[in-house]
Amino acid sequence: MPWQRKSKPKAARVVRHTLRDGTIKEYRYQSYSPKHRLQRQQGTLSALIDVYKDSPEWRALSPKSHVLYSIHLRHWDKVGQIDPTTIKRGMILTMRDAIAVKSGNAAANAFVRTTSALFQWGLDREHVTANPVQRVKSLPTGHLPAWTPQQAEAALEKLPEHMRRVVVLALYTGQRRGDLCAMRWSAYDGSVIRVVQEKTGADLVIPAHPVLKAELDAWKTTAASTSILTDRNGIPWKPNNLSYHMDAALERIGLPPKLNVHGLRKLAAANLADVGCSTKEIGAITGHRTLGMIELYTRSADQRKLATSAILRLGNIQTLTKDKS
Repeated sequence: MPWQRKSKPKAARVVRHTLRDGTIKEYRYQSYSPKHRLQRQQGTLSALIDVYKDSPEWRALSPKSHVLYSIHLRHWDKVGQIDPTTIKRGMILTMRDAIAVKSGNAAANAFVRTTSALFQWGLDREHVTANPVQRVKSLPTGHLPAWTPQQAEAALEKLPEHMRRVVVLALYTGQRRGDLCAMRWSAYDGSVIRVVQEKTGADLVIPAHPVLKAELDAWKTTAASTSILTDRNGIPWKPNNLSYHMDAALERIGLPPKLNVHGLRKLAAANLADVGCSTKEIGAITGHRTLGMIELYTRSADQRKLATSAILRLGNIQTLTKDKS
């Protein structure tokens, strides 16, 4: 096959030891081959994955995507020696469903998207004859719930300081979990915070709200890390660790543990909508590229405003009717 990997054979290893009588003894060993390379037999799915990871398309992905793609492609390790042209849609569905049971629908959908990217790349280069993932539908995942203002207020009042800071920073910047964890003190100049979003690459300059500015200025006086957000030991948060500890912290103070940090991003967008910001103004803070996502995030705020307006109009009409009678 044209995509088979070829490697130069390594010479055997020679180890020399000097014996007590001064003579030199030679020991010859076969060259060392890592286990994972022995598994990469030519013409197999594993070999296709290796070649994909050597491609310009792979190199064009972000470092974060490299990590995530590698995690999802690891599901193929147990069957990596099969011919990729023999993989059918049914096998993809079986693996997707097994991942969904173990890790959830979102992880299963990510596996499907990553596998589809692999096979589409292979199809474009005639390494395989079809993409078996093309007609595989995503599993329903729903949307992560937004926090309510009351829940955010309770969290700010009851959470320990290192967790409370996460809520503050999320509420006044509207950023994703990964971007919150990545924020450095060097990005804050006393009046604005600069954020380069990991997911979109958007370069944002977010003015610090007076409440946030007061908080940041106070935090900075005792900061011992280059990261703005750290755990109770002063270690910068990793996104997954933050979610895990946030769940536990919320449960301890009587809030639903599945609120998720991303729900604060939705509340931030809804708060901006509540004070009359346009979708473009909200997008300038949150970094959303599509108005549809902003409208999804702010739908509850719009509904409340419309409902309030409707009730006020109804009350005014009823008052006028009574006055006339």
